[in-house]
Amino acid sequence: MDDPMRPHQPPRKSPRRRLSTLAGIVALLTLAAGVATLVAGSGQVAEFGWFAYAPLSEGAFAPGMLFLGPQQVTGWLLVALAACAAAFWAGLALGRRSR
Repeated sequence: MDDPMRPHQPPRKSPRRRLSTLAGIVALLTLAAGVATLVAGSGQVAEFGWFAYAPLSEGAFAPGMLFLGPQQVTGWLLVALAACAAAFWAGLALGRRSR
Protein backbone atom coordinates (compact mmCIF):
# COMPACT_ATOMS: atom_id res chain seq x y z
CA MET A 1 0.00 0.00 0.00
CA ASP A 2 1.13 3.56 0.55
CA ASP A 3 4.25 3.90 2.61
CA PRO A 4 4.18 7.17 4.58
CA MET A 5 7.97 7.30 4.68
CA ARG A 6 8.33 7.29 0.88
CA PRO A 7 7.88 10.67 -0.86
CA HIS A 8 5.08 11.00 -3.39
CA GLN A 9 6.25 10.45 -6.97
CA PRO A 10 4.39 11.97 -9.90
CA PRO A 11 3.00 9.49 -12.43
CA ARG A 12 5.37 8.62 -15.24
CA LYS A 13 4.57 9.26 -18.88
CA SER A 14 3.35 6.26 -20.78
CA PRO A 15 5.61 4.77 -23.49
CA ARG A 16 3.02 5.65 -26.13
CA ARG A 17 3.09 9.30 -25.14
CA ARG A 18 6.91 9.29 -25.31
CA LEU A 19 6.79 7.61 -28.72
CA SER A 20 4.33 10.19 -29.98
CA THR A 21 6.50 13.04 -28.72
CA LEU A 22 9.61 11.46 -30.22
CA ALA A 23 7.88 10.98 -33.59
CA GLY A 24 6.84 14.63 -33.62
CA ILE A 25 10.35 15.81 -32.79
CA VAL A 26 11.88 13.55 -35.47
CA ALA A 27 9.40 14.87 -38.03
CA LEU A 28 10.23 18.50 -37.23
CA LEU A 29 14.00 17.93 -37.22
CA THR A 30 13.88 15.99 -40.50
CA LEU A 31 11.77 18.71 -42.11
CA ALA A 32 14.20 21.38 -40.94
CA ALA A 33 17.17 19.38 -42.28
CA GLY A 34 15.42 18.83 -45.63
CA VAL A 35 14.53 22.48 -46.07
CA ALA A 36 18.05 23.55 -45.08
CA THR A 37 19.52 21.11 -47.60
CA LEU A 38 17.21 22.39 -50.33
CA VAL A 39 18.10 26.01 -49.58
CA ALA A 40 21.82 25.22 -49.54
CA GLY A 41 21.60 23.29 -52.81
CA SER A 42 19.37 25.74 -54.67
CA GLY A 43 22.29 27.83 -55.92
CA GLN A 44 24.07 24.90 -57.50
CA VAL A 45 23.51 24.20 -61.15
CA ALA A 46 23.16 20.55 -62.05
CA GLU A 47 25.37 19.83 -65.01
CA PHE A 48 24.24 17.14 -67.33
CA GLY A 49 25.16 16.58 -70.92
CA TRP A 50 26.08 14.10 -73.55
CA PHE A 51 27.26 14.01 -77.09
CA ALA A 52 25.52 11.77 -79.55
CA TYR A 53 24.79 11.69 -83.22
CA ALA A 54 21.28 10.68 -84.20
CA PRO A 55 20.67 11.61 -87.83
CA LEU A 56 17.20 10.06 -88.08
CA SER A 57 15.62 11.55 -84.97
CA GLU A 58 13.41 14.57 -85.39
CA GLY A 59 13.00 15.24 -81.69
CA ALA A 60 14.73 18.14 -80.06
CA PHE A 61 15.99 18.52 -76.55
CA ALA A 62 13.28 20.02 -74.37
CA PRO A 63 14.86 23.07 -72.68
CA GLY A 64 12.15 23.15 -70.00
CA MET A 65 13.47 20.03 -68.26
CA LEU A 66 14.83 20.42 -64.77
CA PHE A 67 17.73 18.39 -63.49
CA LEU A 68 18.26 18.08 -59.76
CA GLY A 69 21.68 17.91 -58.21
CA PRO A 70 22.59 15.39 -55.52
CA GLN A 71 22.07 17.94 -52.75
CA GLN A 72 18.58 18.78 -54.00
CA VAL A 73 17.64 15.12 -54.30
CA THR A 74 18.78 14.59 -50.70
CA GLY A 75 16.72 17.58 -49.59
CA TRP A 76 13.56 16.30 -51.26
CA LEU A 77 14.12 12.83 -49.79
CA LEU A 78 14.42 14.36 -46.32
CA VAL A 79 11.21 16.34 -46.85
CA ALA A 80 9.42 13.15 -47.94
CA LEU A 81 10.77 11.31 -44.89
CA ALA A 82 9.53 14.17 -42.70
CA ALA A 83 6.07 13.82 -44.26
CA CYS A 84 6.07 10.11 -43.41
CA ALA A 85 7.17 10.83 -39.84
CA ALA A 86 4.47 13.50 -39.50
CA ALA A 87 1.84 11.04 -40.75
CA PHE A 88 3.08 8.49 -38.20
CA TRP A 89 2.88 11.11 -35.45
CA ALA A 90 -0.63 12.12 -36.51
CA GLY A 91 -1.76 8.49 -36.47
CA LEU A 92 -0.39 8.02 -32.98
CA ALA A 93 -2.07 11.22 -31.77
CA LEU A 94 -5.44 10.34 -33.28
CA GLY A 95 -5.28 6.76 -32.02
CA ARG A 96 -4.49 7.90 -28.51
CA ARG A 97 -7.30 10.46 -28.49
CA SER A 98 -10.01 7.98 -29.54
CA ARG A 99 -9.50 5.73 -26.50
